Amino acid sequence: MMENKQYCVLIVDDDATMRLLMSHTLKKADFQVEQVENGPSALEFFKRQIPDIILLDVMMPEMDGFTVCQTIRGLPGGEHIPILLVTGLDDIDSINQAYEAGATDFITKPITFPLLPHRVRYVLRASQAIENIGKSEARLAHAQAIAHMGNWEWVPSKEKMHWSDEIYRIFALDKITQHASADTYYTLVHPEDLEEVKQTIEGALKNRACFNMDHRIILGDEQIRSVHIQGEFGMVDGQPWLNGTLQDVTERKRTENELQLYRQHLEELVEQRTAELTETNVQLVEANKEAEQANALKDKFVSLVAHDLRSPLAGILSALEYIHTDEETPLNQEHQKIVGRLLEIGKSLVQMIGDVLNIGRLKSGKMSIQREYINLNDCIEQVIANLSYLAQQKGVNLHNKVPTDWFLCVDSTLYGEVVQNLTSNGIKFCNKGEEIHFYCPEKYPRTLAVRDNGMGIEPEKIQKLFNIEEKTSTPGTAGEQGTGFGLPFSQDIIQAHGGKLWVESIKGEGSTFYIQLPEESHQEHNCVSTEQ
Repeated sequence: MMENKQYCVLIVDDDATMRLLMSHTLKKADFQVEQVENGPSALEFFKRQIPDIILLDVMMPEMDGFTVCQTIRGLPGGEHIPILLVTGLDDIDSINQAYEAGATDFITKPITFPLLPHRVRYVLRASQAIENIGKSEARLAHAQAIAHMGNWEWVPSKEKMHWSDEIYRIFALDKITQHASADTYYTLVHPEDLEEVKQTIEGALKNRACFNMDHRIILGDEQIRSVHIQGEFGMVDGQPWLNGTLQDVTERKRTENELQLYRQHLEELVEQRTAELTETNVQLVEANKEAEQANALKDKFVSLVAHDLRSPLAGILSALEYIHTDEETPLNQEHQKIVGRLLEIGKSLVQMIGDVLNIGRLKSGKMSIQREYINLNDCIEQVIANLSYLAQQKGVNLHNKVPTDWFLCVDSTLYGEVVQNLTSNGIKFCNKGEEIHFYCPEKYPRTLAVRDNGMGIEPEKIQKLFNIEEKTSTPGTAGEQGTGFGLPFSQDIIQAHGGKLWVESIKGEGSTFYIQLPEESHQEHNCVSTEQ
């Protein structure tokens, strides 16, 4: 019986807190619990020891739960083991994917921990019932002679019947005191089945045909059992003759009934869950629509504020510039520094406002991509010319190694802004004597690389560089300040081209930014030539 065995549960979850809570709950319910933190570890554990059931998280690094489940199903001993997928995903596609991967069932987060042991026991019982059916069917297919099956013969005209020892055992009769006969057999048949049994056998005799059927019998202790009888017609010494087999199928019937109840319950659960998911999906669609509207309103508000700030700020900067350069009433040295600092802050703020407006226009579609074929080497040379004074001031050398015959289909203005932004960032984080190189790496097709040997980027900051919601601006080697909008804006521009922008960096050794564009097509992008 299930209650006499301590079942082993394997918990696979990358969340240590979730593993601890599930483990604590199941151990209190007298389960043996093993736990691992990711998919590869789960597969290694399974190869060493096969648990009785697996609780498998869906969203994990390295290998998700769907892949782990599918892999276990292909391992020896993994074909029939119960696997419960633990998931926060409750859409219909995710549930279908779970069952396609071979999951027995699923549990949605947040988990109701007091019910968890009951859910595990229920799935174990259901899996055990299904396994028993498989074993029963296998036994029947291998050898009917040893699977509670006996043979019989009957010559109706002579009232002569023969039963094998196995039939006597099925009927719980003493072979010595009870003689085989049709009357004895009929007295054992359940009253509700008797008429059908007689009609079936008489029909086989009349039509000289074969027959088979299931019916119930009542034994001497009032125990009701199910049997399967089958026979065929023949002639012996000119007399009609029936012979066949009778098998005790009580356990099979009981298991089939249990399975039918389980299937009905599963269908009810799936129907209920489908209705809940449909309702949830409707709510999610509405929530997503509201979120999009709120986000659009936010972008519009930010753009309006930024636009309204730019004009008065320009007037303030003009006044400060006049005071700072007025030779008739010059400021003292201390006030000159203060006004100079205010000018730097104001210009940075103007740049930030410009970036905000550009990002807003790009996201809203008001800034469109006007593609044309440009010479990449010429584009780099223009950027170098624009930033040459800044580079000379810091003593940073710029080297253009891009081939002179490389043409790209891009928006020349926006693409140039991206390259110039990456270059000015490189200058910002380089010291005197360090270098910036522009080249086309062999390992990445259709890609421009901008590499510097400056201060590099901390690993934890790399993932945040292109996220406008994260504050990642860092002072340069000479204390230069930035807005933090340049890289997110650059990424939006490249994504609008269908490309990708990413960085590889080692702290203290420098950074390399890569701009990769998709396969260019004159027809697809409707490019125009810059040469007429």
